[in-house]
Amino acid sequence: MTSPDDEARREPRFEPASLVAGLLFLGIAAAFGCEAAGLWHPDTWFLAPTLGIGLALTGATAGATEAVRQRRRRKRS
Repeated sequence: MTSPDDEARREPRFEPASLVAGLLFLGIAAAFGCEAAGLWHPDTWFLAPTLGIGLALTGATAGATEAVRQRRRRKRS
């Protein structure tokens, strides 16, 4: 059995879904920043579906990551 101190010292887990979501929002922020600077004028019809598809991709990444982790846990037991 692990003590609470062992759990506190454990390294944080890598979450690929957070990376995907962060890149998605960074890209959308860059698009709006380019529009504010007058460099590029993306249409709203382009950014709205991009957000929806990106969030769906983030959810799929989270589901796949959890499935892989559960499978590894079962193999260790």
